[in-house]
Amino acid sequence: MTLATLARALLLALPALVVGCACVVLQAPAAATAVAVGLAAYLPAAVGFLLGRRQRAAMAERANDLVEALIDAIPDPIHIKRRGGRYVMVNEAFARYHGTSRQQVLDDGLVGRTCDVANHALTLQEDEQILAGGALTKEEHTVRRHTGEEVFRIISKHRSVDISGEPVVVGIDHHITQWRVAERELTQALEREMALRMRTERFVQDLIDVMPDTILIKDASSRTVMVNDAAARIRHMTKEQLIGLNALDLAPRPEVGELSLSEDVRVLAGEEVVKEEAGVLPVTGEECHRIVIKRRCFNVDGNPVVVSIQHYVTEWRLAERELRRLAQEDVLTGIANRRYFSAEAERAMHAVERNGQPLSLLLLDLDHFKDINDQHGHNVGDEVLAEMVRRLREVLRKSDLPGRWGGEEFIALLHGDAEAAMAVAERVRLAVADTPFATSHGPVAVTLSGGCARHRPGDTLSRLVGRADKALYAAKHQGRNRILDASEQPDTLPASLSGELG
Repeated sequence: MTLATLARALLLALPALVVGCACVVLQAPAAATAVAVGLAAYLPAAVGFLLGRRQRAAMAERANDLVEALIDAIPDPIHIKRRGGRYVMVNEAFARYHGTSRQQVLDDGLVGRTCDVANHALTLQEDEQILAGGALTKEEHTVRRHTGEEVFRIISKHRSVDISGEPVVVGIDHHITQWRVAERELTQALEREMALRMRTERFVQDLIDVMPDTILIKDASSRTVMVNDAAARIRHMTKEQLIGLNALDLAPRPEVGELSLSEDVRVLAGEEVVKEEAGVLPVTGEECHRIVIKRRCFNVDGNPVVVSIQHYVTEWRLAERELRRLAQEDVLTGIANRRYFSAEAERAMHAVERNGQPLSLLLLDLDHFKDINDQHGHNVGDEVLAEMVRRLREVLRKSDLPGRWGGEEFIALLHGDAEAAMAVAERVRLAVADTPFATSHGPVAVTLSGGCARHRPGDTLSRLVGRADKALYAAKHQGRNRILDASEQPDTLPASLSGELG
């Protein structure tokens, strides 16, 4: 027992002791003394009880005020209910949310009168579970009945005991509407963005698919992220098979792939690549020519990509080659025509003027070619001309330039002096004369005559051809099937050689 408790007991007993002593001194009757002492002992206790009750009521009221002040400071709706769903305390946020006053909620007391609750029976069932010792946390999506406002909230309920010892349900509604709405708007925005991206990618895919050029779009690691139909067709693959492949996978050889990778790095750094390539198609092996253009671009995510466009110009390059061939070659024999031979011969003559190397010209003419045409027809004549070129090419060196000068006349520019040129010329004559030409009408014996002229300083092609031509006519006059050196012939022809000789 503490000193304070002992002192309080003595104070309570003191009136009874004083009254008892007084009755003894006054010699009061025993019955009166007992009543007096009892009253003296009861009155302090009764007064103390009344004072304590008032004090406890005041304390309870202060505690209630404190709890109200505490829950009013919380922005989320808070309520305290007893069994049966009757409210005993709510905060201002709760009243505001339900569009009423706190006092009205406490006066009505019942959930169904003041609260916007979708399922009253379910709420009462939950409360009973809470009072039995359970706990509840759930998210609820509702619409406020009196405003139509959409609400998201997390409801938490727990059991407690009020100041009187009675079990109560303490609930708090944590409103998360702004976060859920923001979440939903963000999700919708992402869905719209995704839909826009898919539409954009679909549009880009449709756009590049109509283009005849092959198009590949590669990411920063040179992996293909988009291709068009033309790229799939030319590789005999599907677009899906091409996606994800890098430059090394697509290249016919490792060194080609490495070059493509290095180009992609330069393009991603801002450089542009434009080049023409010649090669073969990867599957068919056909010759192809293409112009490759690589540029940097940015995809819908803002990431840099390499756009590679391959414009195939094979038809044009082959046509150009054929045009050049037709411009340079004789259509029938495939040998250089007169125009191309003249241009190449002029260049060669300018070169020997600078370096002093010897150069000779050989002019040849088939003997009696008109008779071949007349006897066997022009088709056989064409066969003879083609075979003549074949034999000529077999004898001439790679450094020599042969050409068709016109009709049955052929010309050749030979590197070397007159003696070496005459040796080549003789081999050409023998290659023609020794073996008849096989034709569609049977073997045909053919001979030729020719003249060989050595290049002199300051010579033009016309002068050089003129001297060879005089030697040729001299060979015809001397019986054909021979080649004469122009340096051994007179500068002017006799009158008897001025006519046409075949």
